[in-house]
Amino acid sequence: MSKILLFRAAGDLRARLLPELSRAGYDVAAPESADVQTVLQHQADLILLQTDVKTLDCCGLLTQLKANEATAPVKIILLAEGGPLERSRALDLGADDVLTLPFEPVELFARIRAQLREKAPDDRLRLEARDARRKEQEAEAALAALVAQKESGKRRWIALGAVTVLALIGVGLALRSVQVSRKSNATLVLQLQGLRSEILTQSQLLERAQKSREALDQELSAGNKIAASTGASLSDIDNRLKQTDSRIGKLENESRVAQEIVRDYSNSVCLIYAIVEFHERKSGARLNFAGIDATGNPLADARGNPIVTTEGGTRPVRLHVFGSGFLIDNGGHVLTNHHVLEPWWHNADAIPVPGDTFEPSIESISAYFPGNETPLALRVQSVSEDFDLGLASVDLPQSHPRPVALEQQAAISGSAVVLIGYPTGVEGILARIDEPTLKRIAQEAGSNPEGVVQALARRKLIRPLVTQGHLGVVGPDRLVYDAQTTSGGSGGPVFNAGGKVIGVNFAILAGFSGSNFAVPISRAAKLVAPLRSAQAVR
Repeated sequence: MSKILLFRAAGDLRARLLPELSRAGYDVAAPESADVQTVLQHQADLILLQTDVKTLDCCGLLTQLKANEATAPVKIILLAEGGPLERSRALDLGADDVLTLPFEPVELFARIRAQLREKAPDDRLRLEARDARRKEQEAEAALAALVAQKESGKRRWIALGAVTVLALIGVGLALRSVQVSRKSNATLVLQLQGLRSEILTQSQLLERAQKSREALDQELSAGNKIAASTGASLSDIDNRLKQTDSRIGKLENESRVAQEIVRDYSNSVCLIYAIVEFHERKSGARLNFAGIDATGNPLADARGNPIVTTEGGTRPVRLHVFGSGFLIDNGGHVLTNHHVLEPWWHNADAIPVPGDTFEPSIESISAYFPGNETPLALRVQSVSEDFDLGLASVDLPQSHPRPVALEQQAAISGSAVVLIGYPTGVEGILARIDEPTLKRIAQEAGSNPEGVVQALARRKLIRPLVTQGHLGVVGPDRLVYDAQTTSGGSGGPVFNAGGKVIGVNFAILAGFSGSNFAVPISRAAKLVAPLRSAQAVR
């Protein structure tokens, strides 16, 4: 029976959904607390979360759940008011699906079934992996017993040699020794037959088992060789063990590769923070808030909309945009997306003012590298109009991160990938820090986003998130993979199993978190070529 948690649901909605979900055959609960610990405690398969997308009140919880290895597989369906814009925004925040309030129960149940069907294959894979680890431990225990048995057999042979001077006793002991040796070898064969192909084992285990068999075989005469009367032969078992060893070796190699990539290159992936202002196209006047109230918030009209003006006013209207980028050489060049360096590029819906009246411009843009307290001013070098790629540069400090390596070969479908970036921007970073530190940052920065980012940098809390997956589609203009990400992760590097960058993350498929997109690194050749030429000249 699938376990469903109902989070933050209004009283009437909760009273209606709980009995309906129970009658549908689900184990449903509505805890008061909505956090990672609650999800782990209930061992949930799916979460229904009522939220107001406009206030982003769900962003922190979504980030925590998807960033935690134990809760990341849990499916999340948001129940939100609004239209297509609100639904797309909710999906960008990391939800697996969104259902608009009010809704029909039949549609909700259909979406729940769809999400659970999508989750089922991953659950089976995780169970098989856990079962494989358990069986591997059992195999190692069996091998330890075999080795101990072999050592015991050696001691018996030594004892036999010591008493062979007594002829009569020696004959009796010799006959007994042959019987014991045969019994020992038969036991070895039977125990090895238990190590079937479904047992995943290490190469060291296979080598030790082979050495044990060879040692015992040498102790027996040629006439004492036996064959298994039931089950597979030793050679068949060896082949099966080699096959399973190859499979678990592949899984372990992927995990090891990810660890190495994080160790070598996580400091090379920077958080890009851009502040966008707006100017009237005709006059060039800057768009400002008309005034500020006693609480520091902009003055609003009767409908709650901020009052703006190009004549006087107080502070400017600003858009705070976050993205990712990565260092590609020791000259301080950073590769990212075109839409990160120019947030309005092919993205007019993200601009909160009329585009025919006001023109956006970058007021400031900085790169925050992990472990560096000081933001580095980012200078735009070039952007591609054909692909979502952009090249910028910074003045690197003397001690700077290691540049990433770019892959020259074509990517291979089905291969493992590692994605590093800053999904949800500063929101995702804040969700990962402890409560006391969060309160101190809030006291220092107030409602100023720039102050919040600087406070995080001073404490060296700016660190990227890492997700893993596999390539699904390799095309000339895009790579499709299932490593999870969302807005803010744009511009992050996609690494292959060799630790080289094969693409630049640029988009997600709304409504389906299992497909995300990157521009193949080969498409960055025109941007990077002048750098290579300059290095060659030097």
